[in-house]
Amino acid sequence: HPTNKVLRKATYSQALLEEMAAEQRRVISDWRALLLLRRATQRIPADARRWESAPGRLEEIHAILKRLVQNGDLGPIKGLSRIYEAKSPFVQAGGVQEEEILMELHPYAALSHVTALVFHGMTEEFPKEIHALLPSGHTGGMLPPGTREGDWEGLWLGLSLVRGRMVDKIKETPIHWHALSRGTALIGTAEYRPNGYPVRVTTPERTLVDGLLHPEWCGGIGPVLDAWARTRDTLDVNPLVELVEQFNVAILKQRVGFILEQLGMTHPLVDQWPAQAKRGGSSKLFGGAPFKPDFSERWKLSINVPIDVLQGATE
Repeated sequence: HPTNKVLRKATYSQALLEEMAAEQRRVISDWRALLLLRRATQRIPADARRWESAPGRLEEIHAILKRLVQNGDLGPIKGLSRIYEAKSPFVQAGGVQEEEILMELHPYAALSHVTALVFHGMTEEFPKEIHALLPSGHTGGMLPPGTREGDWEGLWLGLSLVRGRMVDKIKETPIHWHALSRGTALIGTAEYRPNGYPVRVTTPERTLVDGLLHPEWCGGIGPVLDAWARTRDTLDVNPLVELVEQFNVAILKQRVGFILEQLGMTHPLVDQWPAQAKRGGSSKLFGGAPFKPDFSERWKLSINVPIDVLQGATE
C-alpha cells in the first residue's frame, strides 16, 4: 500500500540516531547533528527518506533536536546549551564521559597534561579534573574531531558554524584551559578512538614534554618522571626529538637530553644538544625547587629532585 511505503521511509530523527550509533557517539552538538544528517542524506537513497535535501542551517537542526528531546531519545546536558546526550537504548551504551562532551563543546581543543597522562596510561594519578590545550586563533588550523574537509564544502558558513566554547566545569568536573604560545599550541596532538568516538589528545611524546615544562599541571615532578620511566620500552624517540626541536627551548633540551640519557636512549640530534647547554638560573631538572649540588656537568643541569625511578628503569 503506498501509504505504508511512505511511513517506512527514514525520518530525520531516525537517521540521526542511526548515524550516532554507527559512530558510537553518545553526545551530540547542533553542528555535529547538521554534519551527520548531511552524511545520512548521501547514504540513504532519495526514495528511502522523507526529506529531499540535507539541512543547511542550524535553525533547521534545532527543531529536529527539540523533537528528539521531546521523544526521550536525547536529553539536554545541564549548563550546556545546544549539546545533548543520548537517552535512546539504540544509541547509548554506558555512561557519558566528560571528555566526549568537551570535544563537542570545544572541538579545536586537545586533552593535555595530567588528563593526557591518564589517557595514555602513563600515570596512576586519577585527579577529578580535566586539562585541555586551546588552539591559537579560532581553529588553530584544526578540523573538529571526526570530520574531514569534504564535510564542510558547500555548507553555508562552513567551519564558522563551530565556535569553541569554554566552561568552568562539565558534569561537576573542573576544566583547566591552557592557552600556550602561538607556535607550539597544538603541535604534537592526535585523534584517538578508545571508545569509538574521536578524542583529540596530546601524543605521548608531547605529554611527556608538557610534563617537564609544567609539572604543576601533571600532578608534580614525581609522577612526570615516573611517566618517562614507564614509557622507556614504547617511547618513539624520533617524534620526541622533533617535537623538542620545534619548541626550541634551551632548558627543555637539557632536561629531555638528561632524562633520555638516564633511560639509556640515544639520538643523533640529542648528541648535539650538550654543546648548546648553558648554566643559568633556570638550569634545574625541576624549575619549582631550589638548586642542589648534585650537578650534571654534561647537561649543565642541577639534579634537584630524586631520579631513582629513571635509573631503575635501565636496570
